[in-house]
Amino acid sequence: MSVLIDGSMRVLIYGIAGNFGRFSAKDLTSHGTQVVAGVAPGRGLKDVEGIPVYEGARSACEAMRADAAIIYVPAPGALDAVLETFDAGCKVVVYPGDGLPLQDAIEMRAAARRYGAVLVGPNTPGVISPGKAKLGFMPSLCYAPGPLGVISRSGSLSYEVAWRLTTAGIGQTTVIGIGGDPVKGYTAAEAIAALHADAETRAILYLGEIGGNDEQALVQYAAMGDAKPAAALIVGSAAPPGRKMGHAAALISSHAETQAAKVAALRGAGVQVAATLRELVDAAQRALATALARATG
Repeated sequence: MSVLIDGSMRVLIYGIAGNFGRFSAKDLTSHGTQVVAGVAPGRGLKDVEGIPVYEGARSACEAMRADAAIIYVPAPGALDAVLETFDAGCKVVVYPGDGLPLQDAIEMRAAARRYGAVLVGPNTPGVISPGKAKLGFMPSLCYAPGPLGVISRSGSLSYEVAWRLTTAGIGQTTVIGIGGDPVKGYTAAEAIAALHADAETRAILYLGEIGGNDEQALVQYAAMGDAKPAAALIVGSAAPPGRKMGHAAALISSHAETQAAKVAALRGAGVQVAATLRELVDAAQRALATALARATG
């Protein structure tokens, strides 16, 4: 099985008339995702790349039975678009955009809970289950099916790591980009719990960074008696104190949010932590070897 998405989901692209929307219409379809509708308010379009286009999410969902969405609209209109897709019945929504106001992110997450839905984002490349489905804009060639579940705060780092894993013969069950903003629609703890429940995921790889306390979820999980073996990489060892690095949440506000403190906590919980990107494949292999030993022992 896969996490959050699978081949049966029916996807609408909100903002399909824009450059990202048009790209996704072709890219997701080529990966096997069922893109059944697009939304382009006020554009008067009938179709894009052969996909029927509607004025709103509700009409798209009613006509084409869409149950998932990816949203490509600028930050000022993102909250309304996300709420509209939830209200139309979409149960998994990805919002990749950055620059989202904090209050809007809080409202999005609250709405997801209210509707019993999942919001991935903001500031995320999305989710991919290689060989099954994709709801995002990550480069598909970097991924391959396999036993490792991956969670990442960084999009570009997740592509790089997935490519290294794939070329080393380590495939992935699902790769979840939880995003780099302070308020996440889908948290590290929720992603870990989902991968823990997935029978095909043998081990978990977490790609973290300085700032925030997301990594504490993995520390707590790894200490559990039935936890799956885990590996991790925490970037940001050279980040100057008091300076935000890349993501909105990558700002150290206490010693516990430094790279050194997070690495120490993870290692103390038994996580295979790679000191550098070059060591990451070996760390993942050790986690998978531990999983195999447990299964055969």
